[in-house]
Amino acid sequence: MKKVFFMSLLILVNSIVAQVRLESEIKISDLGLFFDGSKVGQNASNGSKYDFVFGSRITPHGDCIKEYNGFVFLTWYRGGENDRHVMLSRYNKSTGVLKTIEFPHQHNGFQNTPHLGESHNTIAVGICPINGTIHMLYDMHSYSETRPSNGSLANDYFRYSYSKANAATVSDANFTLSQFVNSSSGNYKHLSMKAGVNYKSLTYPNFFTNTNGELFMWIREGGNNNGAYKFCKYNGTSWSNFTQFNVLNAKNNGISYNWGLYGDIKFESGKMRIAFHIRSNNNTDKYTNNNGFYYAYSDDSNGLNQWKDHTGSGFSLPLINPDRIKVSEPGDQVTANGANSVNINSGADWTVTERGDVHLVTSVSGGGQNKNVHTYKKAGTTNFITSTNFPGGNLYTYNNVVYLIGLKNGKVFCRKSNWWYK
Repeated sequence: MKKVFFMSLLILVNSIVAQVRLESEIKISDLGLFFDGSKVGQNASNGSKYDFVFGSRITPHGDCIKEYNGFVFLTWYRGGENDRHVMLSRYNKSTGVLKTIEFPHQHNGFQNTPHLGESHNTIAVGICPINGTIHMLYDMHSYSETRPSNGSLANDYFRYSYSKANAATVSDANFTLSQFVNSSSGNYKHLSMKAGVNYKSLTYPNFFTNTNGELFMWIREGGNNNGAYKFCKYNGTSWSNFTQFNVLNAKNNGISYNWGLYGDIKFESGKMRIAFHIRSNNNTDKYTNNNGFYYAYSDDSNGLNQWKDHTGSGFSLPLINPDRIKVSEPGDQVTANGANSVNINSGADWTVTERGDVHLVTSVSGGGQNKNVHTYKKAGTTNFITSTNFPGGNLYTYNNVVYLIGLKNGKVFCRKSNWWYK
């Protein structure tokens, strides 16, 4: 139920030769929450180990790490099963000091059943450069007044904590819970970000900033095959209403099936962008989980309008038919036929360079084949190129160079984009 975990800081020593070295490794805790039991049904009784309903890993997980002004922030849950507290650690790169804040809230487990672990319940952290405030969203998986059905989360289905101004950079001694704004219930947990906005049925919180230093939050509303991404903005004083990227219940809006998204919204290379796979409510097609590469961007720094597909053709929000922004089908890289014969079980990973090169990667299996798929388009060109000569990993952009960082035989490896093209 407890897990040792470290924070490793990698630096690119030279972007020309792509040398990488380990700058430092900091032990966060040997008390990270981990579900050491078995995968069980949602009505399972309390066992001798910490059983779980979905996956075994929860710490660290999700949008859990951010760097700001020489400080590194990491969110995690502390174990074991009887603890489960929300934690925020801050590492000061100048002093080498690690400080950790314990929050009163405890991981509620699957649908408010503490003895069943729930790996969807991540803890996202964001820092607003305008005023140095820290923002955290945590422990949510599509909860509402009626989910769980017994109503036990009717008044506690959205969890938000935020700090006073400049709390992100206070001295090591002053980095304590007192830097956060307490709630009326006395537990530093706020049940909304803005009065009058509906925050029910939300999962997978994430934060990012734009070039104006404004903080954005995006999150999924709904479920796996009928979900919508929505986002809002913090301007240093208050949060905006949500803007919805795509519709819920798309079948009611003129297409054949409902669908959900698996990907990211980011403000990358000067624009708000989105890329994802979809998971359709069509359970008889050849895709058992996700399929497709979908990509779009906005020329509006707030993402409210001026959305375009990869060709530069505009469309309006909320998006109804995902085919409007489809790039390609990575599932075509394996030979398989029949219902549920092709599997992509993770979200699309992607990046865009400053000059506008677009890269999308995923892993596909089917017909006895397993392939890592890389689809990319150079800036100024029209057509995407797809290759499976690709070892897998995550993409990062630095100085118009794309780096692939992953694990091979338990060790970190890094490759540079000029091995894809010159």
